[in-house]
Amino acid sequence: MRTDGALRGTMVLFDWNGSVVADADRARAALNEVLARRALPMLGEAEFSLRFRLPLSELFARLGLPAGDLAAAEQEWAEGMAHPHARLRDGAASCLTTLSAEGAWLGVLSAASAAAVRFDQRALSVPTVWNAVDASVTDKYAALMRHRPTRSRAFYVGDTADDLRCASAAGYIAVGLADAQGSGGADADALRVAGAAYVLHTLEELPPIVAHAAVPLTV
Repeated sequence: MRTDGALRGTMVLFDWNGSVVADADRARAALNEVLARRALPMLGEAEFSLRFRLPLSELFARLGLPAGDLAAAEQEWAEGMAHPHARLRDGAASCLTTLSAEGAWLGVLSAASAAAVRFDQRALSVPTVWNAVDASVTDKYAALMRHRPTRSRAFYVGDTADDLRCASAAGYIAVGLADAQGSGGADADALRVAGAAYVLHTLEELPPIVAHAAVPLTV
């Protein structure tokens, strides 16, 4: 890629858990802590991969928590996510550095708490490139729509079918990150069905796609 600011006017928003940070083990441990406190059955690795979906309130309800306990459970899960046992997604550091140098407007839009994002940022030496961080997002579609008019070209990068359905519905170019060891995301076919225009295996693949396929949005 050139470094002459060719991506000014392009916005790239990222999911955090599973997209910038590969942390399925941490997410499962945090979930199981919530379930164990309530004497509910905990999830093994395979079951977690199949059942984990956002929003968290709906997930906890499906796992047997009563409606009056959902907010407390979400808070406990967020606190559990502010711990180690994560790594950067392959290619994340070089991808973010390249996009930032090229002038792209970069943001995080995630259900992860602000504390968890800050923790990972420090612990994993994530490049400090963010123009905005939207944390603890419960309605991704609404949050994406709030950002949509601010840039002429927009991408959203996520690792779950829900991420991509929301991004596509909000008018973004949806980029899926296929499941990798420790990411906990969906497989490539599921991401394409959900609306992914591109499915990647590492974030190193993203900068050339953004450079060559940024399409103006119709606002």
